[in-house]
Amino acid sequence: MYKSYLRIFVQPPGCTRQIMLTMKLTILFLITAILQVSGSAHAQKVSLSEKNAPLEQVFYKIRVQTGYDILFTTSLLKGAKPVTITVKNGDLNDVLKQIFEGQSLEFSIEDKSVVVSQKPKTVLEKFSDVYVLPIDIHGRVISDSRSIPLVGATVINKMNKHAVITDSNGMFQFTNESPEAVLEISFVGYVTQQVKVTRENAANVTIVMKANTSNLQEIAVVSNGYQTIARERSAGSFAKPDMSIIENRSNSMNILQRLDGLVPGLTINNAPGQTPYLIRGLTSVSISPAPLYVVDGIPLTDISNINPQDVADITVLKDATAASIWGSRAANGVIVIVTKKGTRSSKLKVSYDAFVNIQGKPDINYFPVLNSQQFIQAARETFDPVAFPYATVTSFPSAGAGLAPHEDILYNQYLGNISAAQANKSLDSLAAISNNHQIKDLFYRNALLMNHTLSVSGGQHNYGFYGSMSYTDNQLSGPGQTNNTYKINLRQDFNVGRRIQLNLITDLTENATSTPRNISPTDQFYPYQLFRDNAGNNLSMPFMTSLPEATRIDFQTRSRINLDYNPLNEVNYGYTKTDMLTSRNILGVNVKLIDGLTFEGSYGYIKGNTRTRSYDSDKSFKVRSQVVQFTIAPTAASTPVYNMPATGGNYSVTMLNQQNWTVRNQLDYNKNWGNGLHQLTVLVGQEAQEQYSVTNVSTVYGWNPSLQTSGLVDYKTLASAIGGVVWPNYVASYSYLSTPYTVGQSETQSRFSSYYANAAYTFNHKYTANGSYRVDRSNNFGLDAAAQNKPVWSAGAKWLISDEAFMKRVKWVDNLALRATYGLTGNAPTPGTAASYDIISASGSSFLPNGRGLNIYTPANRKLTWESTATINLGLDFAVLNNRLSGSVDVYRKKTDNLLGNVMINGFTGYTNVFGNLGNLQNKGIEVSLNSVNIQHKDFSWSTMLNVAYNKNKITSLNINTSPITTGSQMISQQFLTGYPGYALFAYQFAGLDNLGDPQVFLTDGTVTKTPNVPTKTDVKYMGSSQPSWSGGFSNNFNYRSFGLSINAIFNLGDVMRRDVNNFYSGRLSHNTLGAGFTSGNVSAEFNNRWQKPGDESFTNVPSFVANSTLSDSRRDVAYYTRADVNVVSASFIKLRDINLTYSLPQFLLKKINADQITFRAGISNLMLWKANKYDIDPEFQYASGGTRTMPASQRALSFGLNVRF
Repeated sequence: MYKSYLRIFVQPPGCTRQIMLTMKLTILFLITAILQVSGSAHAQKVSLSEKNAPLEQVFYKIRVQTGYDILFTTSLLKGAKPVTITVKNGDLNDVLKQIFEGQSLEFSIEDKSVVVSQKPKTVLEKFSDVYVLPIDIHGRVISDSRSIPLVGATVINKMNKHAVITDSNGMFQFTNESPEAVLEISFVGYVTQQVKVTRENAANVTIVMKANTSNLQEIAVVSNGYQTIARERSAGSFAKPDMSIIENRSNSMNILQRLDGLVPGLTINNAPGQTPYLIRGLTSVSISPAPLYVVDGIPLTDISNINPQDVADITVLKDATAASIWGSRAANGVIVIVTKKGTRSSKLKVSYDAFVNIQGKPDINYFPVLNSQQFIQAARETFDPVAFPYATVTSFPSAGAGLAPHEDILYNQYLGNISAAQANKSLDSLAAISNNHQIKDLFYRNALLMNHTLSVSGGQHNYGFYGSMSYTDNQLSGPGQTNNTYKINLRQDFNVGRRIQLNLITDLTENATSTPRNISPTDQFYPYQLFRDNAGNNLSMPFMTSLPEATRIDFQTRSRINLDYNPLNEVNYGYTKTDMLTSRNILGVNVKLIDGLTFEGSYGYIKGNTRTRSYDSDKSFKVRSQVVQFTIAPTAASTPVYNMPATGGNYSVTMLNQQNWTVRNQLDYNKNWGNGLHQLTVLVGQEAQEQYSVTNVSTVYGWNPSLQTSGLVDYKTLASAIGGVVWPNYVASYSYLSTPYTVGQSETQSRFSSYYANAAYTFNHKYTANGSYRVDRSNNFGLDAAAQNKPVWSAGAKWLISDEAFMKRVKWVDNLALRATYGLTGNAPTPGTAASYDIISASGSSFLPNGRGLNIYTPANRKLTWESTATINLGLDFAVLNNRLSGSVDVYRKKTDNLLGNVMINGFTGYTNVFGNLGNLQNKGIEVSLNSVNIQHKDFSWSTMLNVAYNKNKITSLNINTSPITTGSQMISQQFLTGYPGYALFAYQFAGLDNLGDPQVFLTDGTVTKTPNVPTKTDVKYMGSSQPSWSGGFSNNFNYRSFGLSINAIFNLGDVMRRDVNNFYSGRLSHNTLGAGFTSGNVSAEFNNRWQKPGDESFTNVPSFVANSTLSDSRRDVAYYTRADVNVVSASFIKLRDINLTYSLPQFLLKKINADQITFRAGISNLMLWKANKYDIDPEFQYASGGTRTMPASQRALSFGLNVRF
């Protein structure tokens, strides 16, 4: 019944077949339509190449290519992740699947539309909506430029206002926070950032802070070698250079030289004989006043091998609060260097940097000497055959020098061997010759400095690394001089769980230098001497030896040893080679014990081996003459007896092995409470250090470098004078060997043990108090506990005035802080020079008959103590006009007690002096640092930096001389005297010339004298100090789109120097030692202006020439002129140190080659010089106290560089 019923109502009779047909057709049409839609979607091809592109931007490009509408609401895309995809001619459906992978969204295709919707939540997510699980947040805050941890950054969770401060590694941690936290990170000098944290990224949040471009010079974080400190939380006086200028400077691989003009208070004095690096003046007179150098927390004595490309940050510690944590080694200031490291959870980065610096040849025309024509004329005028008879100047040993060609001509004329016309013709031919071009071409080459550095960095979640390899080729100006450095550096940082961090630094440096032998026995050439003839043959110059020609031939014949002398050949007859291998290894440990408390350990081991080899072949005049001097003249029936090997050279080897280790353990405590109202940082620690070195020296004679063998020498015979030698009137003892006999070993060991503490408390971000205390012990003071313990300490306070309520209305002031510090630092004596106990040395040799013996190398000084320097510092930091102008001003006073040096003692002790504490001195000064942002636009910016420092020091007491100073000549030779600054310069008070051309001086009572040895110490005049009182730098930085231009000037002002004057006033115009370098055989051009006849004293100050030295010395003292006040001039100068131009390829080109940065740079050094003196003296190439010039390299050095980063 039922079945029939259905047939009646559902399937009328005769319709069944039609209905079934209709249904089949409908299904067919639906399937066809669906397949058509699906086929249409699959038929759409899409090509994309996107990197971190917004999802909406990707949708737009798909719509353009396919014509499909993509339907979504804006709110859906707020939490969408950026899209990175590369596909070519991909199916639309497959492309969409890639795009939506990992998103909280899903899609469907309907007709020609893509519908975007929220992905349904999983069961766990629905459960979490009801029962929210808290998360722990672990993160790190670093700077954008160098990945340096930012210590003391404030991190606030905006959802609940919880706040923390980053620790010494830039790390921070929140516990039990909402899974949708929003963090706000702020730090002085950087743009405040907000970061959203989710459950997925909470375990490792890295925040990269960007510098505030409106205040590019703001210094936000400093390192003292023990900890990294937020600048706003320290009252100390720190200085940090602009690292971009340092990176672009290519004038030197010495990182200290690149600091020139960039740090207020750091005086760099390149003049010879001066202390090159001083921080806030002189604090020691007998021990090194150089700063303490700290690299990655470990003190180093030499940082010349630190590659500037590996340096991430430099901090100069100047006052007691900044430097006192380094205790008894910090009185001269501290320079802290932090090298680069990799960033965890970052992609692999590769960087290549290269530069070449072309310095050119030295400027030999810099010396003001006579040219050949002037020299020959001077030879004619000064020739005196009566004062210097021919028989005397050609006899041995009274001659003192061979007969020069111009002298030979003049004596031949005087003796009648040639006519006056012949003599004049010969002299005129010499006057027409100049050897300047041969000296420049044969003895010098273009100096060149090249460096290549390849570095890689990167990391994973728990690992970061930075590694570099570098090669430096320093081709000095002398042909054959080589200086090559190879360096490998690797730093690795590990996270061992969430509480332990390790870092390992491994640094290996090899340096190899080779220098051909200096010309021997002399380089006192005359301006007409040629070294090579037109045929290319090197010319002999036997007259340059100390032997008259007849004597030389006689010695040569009897010894059967050639005594010819050829300067160009001599250069190739010897060398000095040095090979140095240094390994620096540092292990750092950081363990988070409990909340806020961290253990830090640092363990450094440095090992260095240096081998120096010095060789003179048997072809050199030095070795040949040595053999002759020890040769017994033959008889008619015998041959010469050689007491020194007649074949083979002199060979000396010095081996220096150094081992330094440092162990440091400290606890750091960082706590803030009251939502950041109170901030407390405390560290306590212990440190031990040992510096050990052993030196081995050996010398052999008759060395054959091919066979590695040496000759036999009878040292017992040589211990006493040998009679009957070819070279008479010569003490033929082994102590007179041209290469002194030396064999032995010495060891030096210095140990330090220290305990220290440092604390900083900040209230309400406005009021900060700092304090430190340290006790040092050293083995230099034996077991005397009273002498051992050297406590140093400091205290400081800082007031951030700009954060006060009453300053809020002063809108143009962005930052204003007042600092005040006081503290004590010190210096210890150099190991081996002093102690509170006797230092014993052993001497002797198995070669000698008397064996070994002990002697007191340094007698005990029970009163010996450390140098102590107390420093008070007042500072003001400011930033105004929206940070367009910022800077700091510091005023300080330093008082050093118990200066170390040699002290006079009673002669009845058996000693005239002992190393001890000899006096006191004080420094005071002011430092100003200004930074301005003059123009700041999208495409163009211009900023300026000015550093100015003034320092004045005075020695208040000093007991440095073994006998009292009474005469004027004694005063003039002093640099350190009570009542005067260090490096004092004294001079006679010049009173002009008399009618004989003799110099005269004023005495205190107003009288005038020319008599030697009359002036007393009160008759000389203080002229000033050879150390500048003002120093600093001025920099301008311009940026226009991809171009950068840096212009840097430096200045040293307020110091004085002696100028170079004529020193030839009597004697023969032959083999003088009056100049420098290859001009020492010449005389000053000032000789032409000398007094020559009565009346000349009215227009010249240059004394007359008196041939007879005895007569000259008895009636006058030429030092009354050469050391007179009229010849002391200002050493002030301003030099345009360098100009550097950079160009970086634009981003669209970099993308094509997948590079992050490609920068080209070019620079020029020392383009302009202003000097206060009128004598064309560059103070950087002048011995200030001696008044002689050194030969400068070409001043205008060019450099070209390239930096590529992937």
